[in-house]
Order: sequence, then structure tokens, then C-alpha cells
Amino acid sequence: MSRRGKGRRPSRAAAVERKVRTLQRLVPGGRGLQPEQLFLRTADYIFLLRLQVHVLRKLSKLYLP
Repeated sequence: MSRRGKGRRPSRAAAVERKVRTLQRLVPGGRGLQPEQLFLRTADYIFLLRLQVHVLRKLSKLYLP
């Protein structure tokens, strides 16, 4: 029996597409990118966010006792 019917879970492809659309909304400049480009942009964005956290922690230690 087919798993695709009313009341069934969405297919894996549909679930992946939904997650890609969510990622496109979360990552600056992500809308309209193909998944391959989106994943590269996401990796860059995560790297930059981690760098910002690192810098802010260092600054807070410098200025706060």
C-alpha cells in the first residue's frame, strides 16, 4: 500500500523542501538560492555568527570586571 495518501506524513522530499525554504528565510541573502548555494551561504553565516560571539565574549571580558 502506498504511503502517500490523505492524512499521511509528507514525503521525505516534501519535508526536505520545507526545511530548505525555512533555511532560505533564516539565512541573510538565502531567498532564491539553489540548495547547493544555500548550504554554502549557511556555512559562511554560521562561521560569521560564531566569530561574532567570540569577539563579543572577548570584548565583554575586556570591559566588564
